[in-house]
Amino acid sequence: MEGGPPVTPPAPRRVAWSRHAGPAWCAPAGGLVIAASIGLAFLTPVSWWLFPALLVGLLLVLFGSTRVTVDARGVTVSAARLPIRRFRTDQIVAARSGYARLADLGGFGYRVMPGRHTVSLRPGDALWLELNSGREFVVTVDDAETAARLITEFPGRR
Repeated sequence: MEGGPPVTPPAPRRVAWSRHAGPAWCAPAGGLVIAASIGLAFLTPVSWWLFPALLVGLLLVLFGSTRVTVDARGVTVSAARLPIRRFRTDQIVAARSGYARLADLGGFGYRVMPGRHTVSLRPGDALWLELNSGREFVVTVDDAETAARLITEFPGRR
C-alpha cells in the first residue's frame, strides 16, 4: 500500500516576551557625567571627585535600564545584560499586572523589603509575581499584562 508523503507533526510552539524598562534619560545622563568628569579632570588640579563621579556615571549607564524576559523557563530580569533575578516557572505561584507607585515599592532601584523584592525604575505598569517561598517580586515594565498572561498560560503549568 502506497501512501503520500510522510506526515510530520507540527513543531512545538515557542513563546517568549521581552521588554526594556527604565527611563530614557539614564544612559545619556550617565554618558554625560562620564564625559564631563574626564574633561574636567584635565582642566582642574583637584580631581578627588573624579572616581565618585565616574562611578555614578557608570552606574547610570549600566543599571539605568532593565530587560524583563518571560519564556517557558520562567522570568529573568537583567541589567547591562547581566541577570539580576531569575525565577523558574515552578517557583511562580501567581502572576498579575497592576499599577505601582515608587513609594509602594520602596523607591527607585532594587529594593528589599519584608516579604517583597522590587526592581523599580519608574512608576506605572508592573509585573507582580507571587513566589512559592511566600515572597513577592515586583518589576516595573510596560505591557506587564501580556507577561502575566503568558506566565499563567504556559503549557505545563500547574
